[in-house]
Amino acid sequence: MEFNNLIIPEVINGFNVYDNNGNAQVGVTAEMSLTDLASKVATITGAGIAGSYDVPILGHYDSITQDIPFRILYKPLFEFANPMKQVGFNIRGAIQVTDKSTGVSDLAGFRYVVKGRCKTISPGTLKQGDVMSAKISIEATYILYEIDGEKLIEIDKLNNICRISGVDLMEKVRKLC
Repeated sequence: MEFNNLIIPEVINGFNVYDNNGNAQVGVTAEMSLTDLASKVATITGAGIAGSYDVPILGHYDSITQDIPFRILYKPLFEFANPMKQVGFNIRGAIQVTDKSTGVSDLAGFRYVVKGRCKTISPGTLKQGDVMSAKISIEATYILYEIDGEKLIEIDKLNNICRISGVDLMEKVRKLC
């Protein structure tokens, strides 16, 4: 689906959390916050500059922690607990949209991939007849945001890649270094 000024993105119609390969559904979650991406910055000051300002360092990001909540901490989730190996989650879903010119609703696919190593397992709480509200926290070294198969943001810290809307901000750095 082509997004333009005639399309109104409305709601997340549904989503699921899958393993790194996007094959096996991993647990059940009701709600998930996607991580913030904060650029590393350097403060610029000196002769000819009135004061100082912060400049983003292209392609570099502060620590990225992705929390993945689950209703219950169950057996398959413990496969992601080993901090010695890279693990990943593949979140796929549907964005409900409406075309302003026709009023017709449609769906667009989205995918969010996060890879890294497990930092924290929070088992949650035990309460009879209730969910545990468990959580796994990943120190992300790879992030991908994709809508309808188009990669909008791809950050791969270990391979010095940062693509935003199809532009590889680190391509020249890789060539120069």
